[in-house]
Amino acid sequence: MTSKHSRAPLVCAQKVPIVLMRHASFDINTADTNMAASAPPQLTAPDSAASQTVPNKQTGLRGLLAKQAIPLVMTLFIGWLVWGKVSHLNGHAILDTVSRVSPVQWGLALMTTAGSFWAVGQYDSVLHAQLGTGISKPAARRSGIAAIGLSQFLGFGALTGALIRWRMLPEMTLWQAARLSAAVAMSFLAGWAVVAAFAVLVLQPNIPWMKTLAILAITLAGSMAALSIYPPAALVRWPWPSLRTMGTVIMLAAIDTILAGLTLYILLPPEVIVGLGQLISAYLFALGAGLVGATPGGIGPFEALLSSLLPAVPLEPLLGAVLAYRIAYYGIPATLSAIIILIGPRRCNLSKSAQLVKTSSSPYLTPQIEMQLFAAPRAETNLLRTRDFSLLADRAGKHVALAAPIGQSLVMLSDPLNANTSATEARLALTQTAQARFRMPAIYKCGARMAVNARKAGWKVIPTAEEAWLTPSNFSVEGSDKRQLRRVLRKAKEAGITVKEGGRALPLANMDRVASDWKTQHGGERGFSMGTYCRAYITCQRVFLAYKGDNLVAFITLHETRNEMTLDLMRTSTDAPDGTVQMLIIAALHAAAAYGCPRVSLAAVPWAGEDATPLLRWLRKRFLQKSGHAGLRRFKAAFDPNWETLYLAAPSGLSLAVASMDIVRRVTAPPRPVRDNPMRASRFATHATLRLFRKSSPKGA
Repeated sequence: MTSKHSRAPLVCAQKVPIVLMRHASFDINTADTNMAASAPPQLTAPDSAASQTVPNKQTGLRGLLAKQAIPLVMTLFIGWLVWGKVSHLNGHAILDTVSRVSPVQWGLALMTTAGSFWAVGQYDSVLHAQLGTGISKPAARRSGIAAIGLSQFLGFGALTGALIRWRMLPEMTLWQAARLSAAVAMSFLAGWAVVAAFAVLVLQPNIPWMKTLAILAITLAGSMAALSIYPPAALVRWPWPSLRTMGTVIMLAAIDTILAGLTLYILLPPEVIVGLGQLISAYLFALGAGLVGATPGGIGPFEALLSSLLPAVPLEPLLGAVLAYRIAYYGIPATLSAIIILIGPRRCNLSKSAQLVKTSSSPYLTPQIEMQLFAAPRAETNLLRTRDFSLLADRAGKHVALAAPIGQSLVMLSDPLNANTSATEARLALTQTAQARFRMPAIYKCGARMAVNARKAGWKVIPTAEEAWLTPSNFSVEGSDKRQLRRVLRKAKEAGITVKEGGRALPLANMDRVASDWKTQHGGERGFSMGTYCRAYITCQRVFLAYKGDNLVAFITLHETRNEMTLDLMRTSTDAPDGTVQMLIIAALHAAAAYGCPRVSLAAVPWAGEDATPLLRWLRKRFLQKSGHAGLRRFKAAFDPNWETLYLAAPSGLSLAVASMDIVRRVTAPPRPVRDNPMRASRFATHATLRLFRKSSPKGA
């Protein structure tokens, strides 16, 4: 057999007749771009994943108010509990401590408060990126500072924080704002726990029981990090935060809380002698008590635990410093936040940076996206219909590629969507989006042009797969190099196998049976860059059916664009004899030649060469074992195809190894149900009377 390593020109000799496209109910060249995409008429039974009920997102004020019942009861209980102690305090001594705070102390305290609130604003920015809301970073920071600045003063953070974010971000619904507020609170608590634990272990304060809690907190954080890096198969598709996200949250929590503790330390009167390390440790734990108590500003639990952890400090001077701290850290920020909230949003808050754009849960896409996919150089871009991938948009909003956040990486699939899009443009959009989402960029299964561009930019590039492709117009089963192919075709013919192209009315019930039989034989389906069986999905593809008498025994599906067809699903039942799938592929090649399609891809097989590093060699060996590489390559080599090397590219050796591991884990993970992103913001999410934009945003914002 002759192995031919080349690339067919992606120039269509004859346009594929659009009436033959399975998934298009409109003419690609004359489509009304305002019409909604519709499902083909042959899909009579809705797919179970696509038809899942979306949970009710309109949680009202009643639900938010109900959540405040426990904090309100705790506030009253703590007030009753400490009343006997505070009633004997000397109020004049406390106020005298406040009055003796010098202007220099106030100035330094306000500086540390400003630094702490800078970190506070970043919490929201990180969570917006993690949840994929589409809100711009400046808007996220502004709303976060306003929400936390006022809600920590008023208390009842679940209610006040949600309402303030809803006010500042009218692109989000009240339900989304409530969910975001909960996510911010949970992330801060997690970050605070790790910071408090490290403070205890490093500063070694003379406080009992703290070391045990610190070790427990660090152990839990390490477990979360391990799950993010290498989750079990059943948890691979959970939206785990990346290590960079976790690290950023912990860093921000450290900046926030240490500067807040330093604010209190600065405001202590000169006669109070306490070590900075001991005060910071005590402050961190007292802050946690205030957060759990959920009282306004943590009043009560904060002072009670702080005074207990600092028994050598006189109570009146300590409470005087705490009162001054509350003026600097709670009163002034609350006043400024209230002004920001009264002003409200002044423009559209949606991001104009490079970002991921998720399509709807249906594989039937809008006319605009259908046109983009049909004109794409590679038919594999139709994997967008599986919902594992999103559209990667640049700063101008132009869709440049397909990408998916997996593990620690943001992986772009193959080459740019449009042949006129430069490799640099796609790579920069990927890099910017990955940075915004706290992930490492990587490009998977790209061609030589994209690989050369990445290498010139300093990226690391390795071969990852070899794609087998054929020119249907000159394909023949004759010749000595196709003896094996002819032999298995004879077997299928002698067994009475007949093949035909599926029409618009597919035998879906029988295809379900064959797909279920195949799944049982092979232990389940894969995912990510491999399609998975779904009724709605296959009706968007070219389908070929194999029968033994009247019994459907196998079928294949192909992605389709103007430039090529690409083999996707191959499903056989136990009744299918040898050569059945080969006969189906021959039928697809003949059909492609008749339609004028210039190229048919048999899809890729893993590259089996030798890698430079031990980690990459181990990952390669593991993937080859799971993929059945040897048998798959023999199967495709029987057609004597051309072979094109595809590449994996990433900015560094570390990111290359991490991306390889992420891809291996995702490909071998079980498919998950299709879901929309419930946190995606929309310009028209909130009623018009609540938007209060002062000026119109640019078109397309």
